This record gives sequence, structure tokens and C-alpha cells, in this order.
Amino acid sequence: MEPAAAPIRPADGVARSDYWENVHDGKPEDGVSWWQSVPELSLGLVDETGLGRERSVIDVGAGWSTLVDHLVERGYTDLTAIDLSLTALNTVRDRVGEVPGQLVLDVADVLDFRPPRQFALWHDRAVFHFLTEEDERDDYRLSLEHCLEPGGFVVVATFGPDGPLTCSGLPIVRYTHAELAAEFPGYRLVSTSGEDHVTPWGTRQQFTAILLQRQG
Repeated sequence: MEPAAAPIRPADGVARSDYWENVHDGKPEDGVSWWQSVPELSLGLVDETGLGRERSVIDVGAGWSTLVDHLVERGYTDLTAIDLSLTALNTVRDRVGEVPGQLVLDVADVLDFRPPRQFALWHDRAVFHFLTEEDERDDYRLSLEHCLEPGGFVVVATFGPDGPLTCSGLPIVRYTHAELAAEFPGYRLVSTSGEDHVTPWGTRQQFTAILLQRQG
């Protein structure tokens, strides 16, 4: 038997956008493996920052995650979510509806994201483990540095060392807590966490998560 062909990775921003639009288009929200009705791991780490509800939060690679919904319910008033899929963001907009304060949902590629403002908290449960090349991770860190306030917090979650090798047909990089923290020099490791996420079809995926704080 011939070995299975390696997954083909989108080569540029347009290809990445098309790829993730196809992943989301025509599926129910719980038709993707990462779906969670309550993102307890993320919410716990957000709580650990101790940030006030008026502080700015960005969720990168948000897809149709319910994190924004729950932050709105908790009284956060300055929220931004970006993703490569307009379909996913429109689903979030329809689901959340009108909210007090500011909710910005933008189609954007985190690898070249340069908004005209900074944020107190950067959250990512969906992007970093897809960055299999060092130059992609360099671009991600440049976007993070541009976007995050001095002293701001970073929540990053990836597949853990016993997690899957691919997701949505693409290769990923699995991390231990120490390996993941080492990807962010200049950031203080505040705490570590993780979970065995149960997918909508009952399988388990190990996630590694860390909370970092920018120095200076």
C-alpha cells in the first residue's frame, strides 16, 4: 500500500482565506472538530488575567467560536475577532446580535495583521499550531508585538503532545507547555493549563494552553 499523500498547505493569504472559507461554508457550527458551546479553558485563562471588563480583547482565528458570546455576557465592552472566513464571522454576528459597547468582526490574516490600535489581551485557540514553518511563526510574533499593549496578556492554546497530527486536512505542530512558552521570548509565563477537548462526534483532542504577559 502506498503511503497517504501529505496534506497540501495553502501557500499565501488568498489561498488560506479560500481554504478556511471552504471549511466553514455549508457546515453547521458543530460540524467542525474544535466546536465548543462553552470555551471553559479559554474563559478560565481570561479570568486569570484579572483585566477589567472595559479592557480590549482580540480573538485571532476566531472562526465561529462562542468566546465572544460569553465575553459579551460577562460584560466585556471592547471586543475584536478576526478570521479568514467571512462565513464564520457572519455566523458570529448573527448569533450575538446587537451588543453594548464595541464588537468588531473583521476578515484578516493574523500573519500580516497591523491594526491602528493595540489590545490588552490576545487570545488564540486556532492559529498557532497550524504554523508549521518558522517564517510563519516569525510573522505571527511580529503581529502580536504590533497588537499587544506593554504589559498585555496572551492566551495561546494548541494541540498537545498527544493531540492529533492534522486538523481540517492540514498538518499541525504539537506542543508541550515548555515548548509553547519557548516560542514567545520576551513574554513572562504566568500559568499553564490544558484540556482533553471532546469533539462533537465524541473523540478526544488534547490541548495545551499557556497564559503569558508581555514585558515592558
